[in-house]
Amino acid sequence: MFGLIEPLRAALKSLQANKMRSILTSLGIVIGVTSVIAVVSLVQGMERSILQEIERAGSQTLLVRPLLPGDVPLEEYGKVRNRDLTADDMKAVQRLVRQVTQVTPLALTSTDLKANGHTTSVNMLMSDETYLELNDINVKTGRNFVPAEIRLGSKVVIVGPKVLEKLAIKGNPIGKIIQTPSLGLEIIGVLEERGATLGADPDSMILIPLRTGLPMLTEEQRHQLFFQVRIDSKVSADDGAELVTAALRRVKGLKPKEQEGFRVFSQRQFVSIVSGITRFIGAVAGGMVSIALLVGGVGIMNIMLVTVTERTREIGIRKSVGAKPRDILVQFLIEASLLSLLGGAAGVALGYAAGGAISHGFFGSFSPIPLWAVSSAFLVPAAIGILFGLYPAWKASMLDPIECLRYE
Repeated sequence: MFGLIEPLRAALKSLQANKMRSILTSLGIVIGVTSVIAVVSLVQGMERSILQEIERAGSQTLLVRPLLPGDVPLEEYGKVRNRDLTADDMKAVQRLVRQVTQVTPLALTSTDLKANGHTTSVNMLMSDETYLELNDINVKTGRNFVPAEIRLGSKVVIVGPKVLEKLAIKGNPIGKIIQTPSLGLEIIGVLEERGATLGADPDSMILIPLRTGLPMLTEEQRHQLFFQVRIDSKVSADDGAELVTAALRRVKGLKPKEQEGFRVFSQRQFVSIVSGITRFIGAVAGGMVSIALLVGGVGIMNIMLVTVTERTREIGIRKSVGAKPRDILVQFLIEASLLSLLGGAAGVALGYAAGGAISHGFFGSFSPIPLWAVSSAFLVPAAIGILFGLYPAWKASMLDPIECLRYE
């Protein structure tokens, strides 16, 4: 321990004597660590946000959707028949599977809204009166749809709170009319504020009855709806997914080994998919930003080689008064490691700030950064400092003291 104190003092004195050069040398490490922490924060926030939305729907909720091109190879996708998914299909499933307690249709499109001389673009969700309760969404002002409005396709709308701001609707909004390119819609409710989710903003969404919005969809969209299905709590969601899949195959008249034109997902499957995606994104992004750490390591090696050349006479003097090659090696390794560690510490601080800003901007809340990411932010730079400082330190330790004293 005592043998490290003197080399540590010498290393600190050297870094202090060349402050600007030390800062610039550490900059690559700072950028690399900041990027890693920010990326981890973004990926963690993404996963947390998606899982929170899944949990809102409850563990007994399934998603049933049409087959999409990315689900199977493109050549197989063209051969799959019965890719339609309609309300009649799901009503038949509900009759066949007694464990299905609720079926909620979903369709999504975008549209322009006008009111009070203001125009804005919004996402328009089409569903029924069960959607809000199923997804744990509350109405702050006004009310939900009633079954008659769903059945008749009434021109009514429930809006997110930011829609009112964008359209400059003041006071009590209930009963006021907002205009789409083809419909005039009466506001009957305003949703509670929820915050941004994965870059999307549900507070800027509007909800209308499915039958009201069907004329705004293409023919293909009308026959390829999405559905949320609630399963009785006595049955697991995974078992429920198998029951729904089997029933829908019977409704579609599919043969035993024939590829179905739909997908059924339970919450556990969603969690597995989301975790896999976020791990992949994190690995790719982490690999890319790690290049900055390697660049920082090369910078440290370069500057340490310059330092060895500049301090050749100093090395000669130390060796002539009894310093061993090991002492020189340790001193320069400590100096390289300090450059990396100081850069790592600065990178962690900046990464926390950048990660917090990114999380708040995309997801509306701060995502905690895991301990392993912070630990890695110190351990990896230390390893880089040792790795890239090893050659310059070894070179310094092997210098001949007589040649060093002759060096000008």
